Amino acid sequence: MRLLIRRTGITRPHSVQARRSTWIRLLSTEILHAELLPDRQSPHYVQESTSLSSLVWDKPLENVLIVKKPWDHNVRESLIQMASHIQRRYPRVNILVEEHVADEVQKQIGAAGVTAIHTGPGEVLRNKTDLLVTLGGDGTILHATSMFASGEVPPVLSFSLGTLGFLLPFDFKDFKTAFDMVYSSQASVVNRARLACQKMSIRKEITHLPSQSHIEHNSTHVYGNPDDYNLSPLTYAMNDINIHRGAEPHLTKLDIHVDGEFITRAIADGVTIATPTGSTAYSLSSGGSIVHPRVACILLTPICPRSLSFRPLIFPATSKICITASSESRGRGAELSVDGIAKGLVRPSDKILVESETGHNSGIWCVAKTDRDWVSGLNGLLGFNSSFGKGGEASGDVA
Repeated sequence: MRLLIRRTGITRPHSVQARRSTWIRLLSTEILHAELLPDRQSPHYVQESTSLSSLVWDKPLENVLIVKKPWDHNVRESLIQMASHIQRRYPRVNILVEEHVADEVQKQIGAAGVTAIHTGPGEVLRNKTDLLVTLGGDGTILHATSMFASGEVPPVLSFSLGTLGFLLPFDFKDFKTAFDMVYSSQASVVNRARLACQKMSIRKEITHLPSQSHIEHNSTHVYGNPDDYNLSPLTYAMNDINIHRGAEPHLTKLDIHVDGEFITRAIADGVTIATPTGSTAYSLSSGGSIVHPRVACILLTPICPRSLSFRPLIFPATSKICITASSESRGRGAELSVDGIAKGLVRPSDKILVESETGHNSGIWCVAKTDRDWVSGLNGLLGFNSSFGKGGEASGDVA
């Protein structure tokens, strides 16, 4: 893939060969480096009801990052269609894509009239993106938001083109209307909470009373002295944080503290710590509750526990959770993943610290269709309380 610094001009043809060359160039798309673009701007949000807010741009948005489901023909065609419309209808808006997507579409996108797209490394895209658009399923959203796992996420406009769409209120056929609403500051958004996660990797045996870690906690004796640990950078989860035994044949042992108080030692395949958004993912498969995204809480769900009395728990969103891999665990330890992305091993005596993300514009602002999007997904996608009979209608009818 070739990154250009500026657009080149097209000379006036003086021969058949020159006209053919010009026609070929008109069908090609220049791949420009996103570093040339203005830095990202953040909109502000005005509460319009108990569940929704309005997205308002202080100046017109300029940079739109489109993230697509990889190597899918239908999704690729949809990206080309959307990019063509945006460049024609909003000529001042720049289209950004990941580097591998630029390689995938550059031979076809020019035929749709797209003259230029921008790309670059992940760090550059993060610093330039005003609006994040996803084309695919829920997995595509998680991949897109994980690109911003170390900082603030731009507002997210998602279109259903995948196999599962619980987070996808818009059909792609409505992309023109949906994008115009966002561009003109007429869109409604819902805020979805994120969890902040930090791993403390033991580097020497603790022989003294530990003190407080980087993430603030209420009780210092549980969490360890930073001098005894390597502290990983903070990372954020939209769905869940999973600690799982992975390929190890033995159950893992995890000591769980919440707000400095010992809760239990989990002897299980692992545990998942989820947001309300993630309550319909791995946590649900493990027997956890379904939680509305406006409920401020953190879910802690055991994965195949040895004890049948270890049931899923829901804590206030202000809770500070510390999970320590017990030194009595057999094997190398457990595997840590954040929104499906592997983050390495949790070795015996390592700690995982989890709390709700806080601060200005915390969480992820997702463009919503109505305040009933969640209920529609609950009934339409999960088939909540559906009967086994033909048609799968909800149970509960009065006989």
